[in-house]
Parts: sequence; C-alpha cells; structure tokens
Amino acid sequence: MRIVYAERPTYLPERWHERFAALGEFEVFTDRPEPTTLLHRLSGADLAIVESTPLPSQLLHRVTRLRYLTLATTGHHIVDLAAAEAAGITVAHCPTYCCQAVAEHVFGLLLALVRQLPAADAAARLGAGGLVGAFLSRELRGMTLGLLGAGRIATAVAGIAMGFGMDVIATNRSGKATSGLRVVPLEQLLRRSDVLSLHVPLTTDTRGILSAERLSLLRPSALLVNTCSADLIDQPALARALGDGTLSGAALNAVAEKGADELRRLDNVVLSPGTAWYTDIAREANLVEIHENLTSYLRGTPVNTLTRPLRSE
Repeated sequence: MRIVYAERPTYLPERWHERFAALGEFEVFTDRPEPTTLLHRLSGADLAIVESTPLPSQLLHRVTRLRYLTLATTGHHIVDLAAAEAAGITVAHCPTYCCQAVAEHVFGLLLALVRQLPAADAAARLGAGGLVGAFLSRELRGMTLGLLGAGRIATAVAGIAMGFGMDVIATNRSGKATSGLRVVPLEQLLRRSDVLSLHVPLTTDTRGILSAERLSLLRPSALLVNTCSADLIDQPALARALGDGTLSGAALNAVAEKGADELRRLDNVVLSPGTAWYTDIAREANLVEIHENLTSYLRGTPVNTLTRPLRSE
C-alpha cells in the first residue's frame, strides 16, 4: 500500500511522519507541484493527501492506480468531485479540526475592526497616549450577528457571540432551524445584521453569493467578517461600498486578486493572511483527522467522504 503526501505539508513533525508510515509505504513531497508532476505522483500511489494544489477534471481523468484521496482541508473546491467519482476515486475532507480556531479568529478580526486596534497599535508605537478622541469604538453587546451558513463553525461562532451579549440569527440552504440557531431568509438576514459573518463552502452555487446587489442590502453601519473563501464575495463591489461609506467596515481572512489593491488601501478593513485555522491545537487535530480518514478507508468504513466512486475498486 503506497501513500503519498503529494505536496509540501504545512505541518508534519517526525512523530506524525512515523504514524503515517506505519500504514504503508509513505512518501512526503516538499514542493507545490505543477499538474504533470502531480499527475505522476497520484498515479504512483494507492492513497494520497493533498492540501491546496488544484485537482481539475482534466487531471483526474488521467490518474491511474489512485483509489483514495483525503484533502487536508475543510473546504473542497480545489477538487472536481464529479471527475473524481468517474475516475473511481474516493475523496474525503477534514470537517472538524479547526472549528474552534476559526470561530475564535472571527472575533479576533471583529474586535480588531470595531476597536480600531491596528491603528491604535500604530499610534501607541509612535508614542501616543490618552489619544481617545481618534478611537471611538463600538461595543458588541446588543448587536445582531448574522451567520450566512449554519454549520459547525457557525454554531461555534454563535456560542461565542452569545457570551458577548449579541443577538444571533442565521440562514442556511434548507431554511430550517439547525443546531439551535434561529434561521431567517437570506434577504432578512442581510437587512437585519449589524455584523455579517460568512460560513459557507465555496461551490458553484456559492461563488459570488455576496453580490453587489446583496451587499447593498446591508446597513451602512454594518460590518462584514469573512473567514471563508474570498470568492464568496464580489470583491470590487465590496471595496466600493467600503470606500464610499455604504458599508462601515470589513475583516477578511483572505482576499482575491480582483479588487485587492483597493481593499488594502482602506483603513476600515482588517486583514489576516489565511491564518484563521492555524493554532497549535488545530494543526494537531488536522493530522488526527487526516490519519483517521486514511485508517477508516483501510478498514473498509471510510468517514468524511465526499464521493461515491462509480466504478468498483
């Protein structure tokens, strides 16, 4: 049984390398491969782990031998699931390892935004003291937090929000109450939210879900927090709204290329470089989840699967 970690791992200490090696012949690569190289690696393995390298249909249709692939991530937009099924590849992901980490990061970003912490820090480093007039802030207590999505991370965010005394509403695809969250239609969520936090995976249906039209439904005083894919948002429209004052502020864990320069110039935007998930606990939990994905497949009872292959293994 040959298992490959097909690209450079974000985190893989030696003790974990040994645990994976106990499952079979195990090889770890230390680069971000181009498509031809990735095709060769996947076709030379029975099981594989991938973090961020795209797996489009034209690559998956050419893969041989590989029967199982686990993504190291919660999201799965990098892989064409239909093509993987047609190629007979079971695909799994890691849905739980970073729920608390991301939920806490939502509030790290939000507090930095409402308390103007980046600007306050810069002023303090220049020697300012007692400079309260420039940093009038807002309290979270009493605000309405709207959750676009009502899954595991959104539920964790709701729990923290209630500790701050926020009122929480959510929307989801089914429109039914879930995990104790009060679910409302999307348009109502946008109109009522003081803070809108995004918690949906990137798919063909959700790409650009926060369009210019939907952004216009938010109150001018509203704040936007996104710890998911930047491609959920019409980013140029977001930059315009933030620039002309029709939206108060945004805190973003990632930005897309289109409209990025405009966002980076705005002082009502707080950014982090894709680090929402990355904590000491979450990175260990990620390896636990990857390992369990592999071992469950080897036992014949795969967990966290996204595909049901169309041909027998």
